[in-house]
Amino acid sequence: MKPTILLLLCLVLPLSFVSAQSAKTYQLSSPDGKIGITVTAGADVTWSVKHGETEVVLPSEISITLDNGEVLGKNVSVKKTIPASADETFNTPFYKKTQVRNNYNQLTINFKGDYGLVFRAYNDGAAYRFFTQKKGEIIILNEEANFNFKDDDMAFLPFANDYRNKDKFNSSFESHYDHISISAIKKIPLHFCPYWLI
Repeated sequence: MKPTILLLLCLVLPLSFVSAQSAKTYQLSSPDGKIGITVTAGADVTWSVKHGETEVVLPSEISITLDNGEVLGKNVSVKKTIPASADETFNTPFYKKTQVRNNYNQLTINFKGDYGLVFRAYNDGAAYRFFTQKKGEIIILNEEANFNFKDDDMAFLPFANDYRNKDKFNSSFESHYDHISISAIKKIPLHFCPYWLI
């Protein structure tokens, strides 16, 4: 092996090792402790969800691509994390209940580049959202939202169909729910967020 190639390998391998070691992992649990979220931030941002000992969502990459080529959620550098929680009720005059309880634990992760992610663990679910503090307007070209499942579980899936007119983006959120396996979900039809059986 030539000395030049050997020198390059000696430089590249340690850098790869440092990059792999720079990923950080964060844990978040629901108020009752039954739902757990694991977030890994490094070359990619992944999240996973467990309910007790059941793996509901395996590590899944999430990111947002902006029109300037910047990808929020790739090669991240964590600035700070902020834990928070809430346990409150609010009135719902047009719902089947007069009050709804809003109870969750939250983790906000701020990244270099003026953006971040908020993760919430409720007693009956888990959620995340991106946010930015960038000046001016931004244009989102693509969002990567993966949900990797261990098994081919069953889900209740409502398709977005409004039979009153031809506008497929219009819905009264009163669609019928189909009870189908995850593998049977097609990419083309529009549908609302499905509900998986745990």
